[in-house]
Amino acid sequence: MTGGGARAAYQAGVVRALYEITGKKTHLFDVIAGNSAGAINASYYAGHSENWDVATQNLLQLWTRIKPANVYDVRTKSLSELGMKWLGGTIFGGLTAQGSHANHLLDTTPLRKLIERESSLAHIQQNIDRGFLTGISLSTTNYSTGSSVIFYQGEESIPDWARSDRFSVRCKLNEDHIMASAAIPFFFPPVKIEESFFGDGCIRQTTPLSPAIHLGADKIIAIGIRFPHEKEKMKELSFAAAKNPTLGQIVGVMLNAIFLDSLEGDYERLQKINRLSGGQRTDQKQIPILMLRPSKDLGKLAKTLPEKLPPLLRYLLKGMGVSETEGSDLLSYLAFDESYTKPLLELGYEDTLGRRDEVLKFFDA
Repeated sequence: MTGGGARAAYQAGVVRALYEITGKKTHLFDVIAGNSAGAINASYYAGHSENWDVATQNLLQLWTRIKPANVYDVRTKSLSELGMKWLGGTIFGGLTAQGSHANHLLDTTPLRKLIERESSLAHIQQNIDRGFLTGISLSTTNYSTGSSVIFYQGEESIPDWARSDRFSVRCKLNEDHIMASAAIPFFFPPVKIEESFFGDGCIRQTTPLSPAIHLGADKIIAIGIRFPHEKEKMKELSFAAAKNPTLGQIVGVMLNAIFLDSLEGDYERLQKINRLSGGQRTDQKQIPILMLRPSKDLGKLAKTLPEKLPPLLRYLLKGMGVSETEGSDLLSYLAFDESYTKPLLELGYEDTLGRRDEVLKFFDA
């Protein structure tokens, strides 16, 4: 499960439908890998993996009820203090030797409290010991080295792994690992783990399928949040008349690149490996993969949401050019409100039920 802020609600709808299609109360998934907001969902499922009926239904209800106040501090005092710190550090930071220390716009203390209350992290090891779960991984980015660091908890037989730009760390997962993985750059604060600071797992995770494979997955269901545009349509839109982009549009495109592109690229890469391993001798094994994507553009579904956000945050976003007609991609990442998440849940659920035969064939193969 990849990231995408509030767009991760789509994943909860998908997984609920997968449970209803298969009827697998246990071992719906043995391995769970999460990036960014997908790490929030992943950790919740891991903590409740002894019963997927309960896990999928309860997470669905949680996303249905969510409000901005459950994720970040919406009080004007908190928003204004962080906003002024950012502004002051940016404009006047050059007057000091150390420069700006403003590195986020929102206080996510409420999200931490929500995770502490709902995730049942203490049950993860119990579920591993009882055989309900093989392993779970949460990807983060280290801000000092730029490396992708994958924290994981799983069976003792799982070995650590490392590549040039990423490595794994076995640990007992806690709220810090989830908060770090879900720390949207610029908006959510970096999280200190031991003596270093970590941020969103999607920033440097160029191979998001890799952790699941290292944890032992022999099949993968990947839940994307990108609406697949036809190539010809993309070419047409790329050269159509357009206004000079606002800062909000530019940031939205940057976040899309962080959250959406790597999963699509890794999916295509695994498909290619599967084709090669199926047609000739190779040291790469086949790992079947089913990609589930939204049938609608999740960014565009956020266009009517600015009024649901705290007034000062609306003001800051408006200054970046976000409105009902512009910057909806950026808005969608912060739209933790039931008026946005509930339609996403329903879309994920209906999209997956619409592929019932394909899902059953994949599970039974």
